Amino acid sequence: MFSVVYTLLLFILVMFSWIASVYGFVLPDGELMPSLLSSDSSRWFVRHSIEHIASAPIVYVLLVLMMMSAIRSCGVVFYVKHLFLERRRPSLTRRQQYAARIAWVVFLVCIVLVLWGVLSPKGNLLSVTGHIAGGPLSSGWLFILFVIVCAASLVYGCLAGLWHTPQSILKAFTTEIARCSDYFVTYIITSQLVAALHYTHFFQLLGWGSSAVSLFTFLVYGVPLVSSLCRK
Repeated sequence: MFSVVYTLLLFILVMFSWIASVYGFVLPDGELMPSLLSSDSSRWFVRHSIEHIASAPIVYVLLVLMMMSAIRSCGVVFYVKHLFLERRRPSLTRRQQYAARIAWVVFLVCIVLVLWGVLSPKGNLLSVTGHIAGGPLSSGWLFILFVIVCAASLVYGCLAGLWHTPQSILKAFTTEIARCSDYFVTYIITSQLVAALHYTHFFQLLGWGSSAVSLFTFLVYGVPLVSSLCRK
């Protein structure tokens, strides 16, 4: 559904930019709105098409999907559902209880290492000025969270007997990617739509600042992903 809507929006934007350029529509900064059907625009889009896809948050999407895969595959979602929604504690075997304790230890050790990287005198996760902002933690927090979640899930899954072979582990960490495979079609269309909006200075025409543009970009990428994840 989102891919159809975004494709329609892209078509409307193309036609709008063409009509605006024909009638000499002037942007707030005094420049003419470029037409997406012009030869210069076509060359620019073809030249930067892969760059648009690569510069979009594809890495963040993959990390989130792999974390969701690990959490679902090791049974955390099933446990939380029974504990909080159905108000009953699911029974675990002794092996699963042992695996859960070890997984919690691994999780807490990872948290301690992160805190040590922030609070220690060396501050490996801080910037050169000793602050979180601008440091490795502020830019790599999602990867750190990915490592922590996947490490704890891997320990639990292997010790609980859920995964026995490398193939089963890889499958467990990619189930959500397979389930959301249609999202990547929407993702490619979204990257081109966002690039077209920037190229035509459409955000400037609306008077949006950088915060509004960032929020809009987050929503057009995020809403279809959430819809795919919530789908049965």
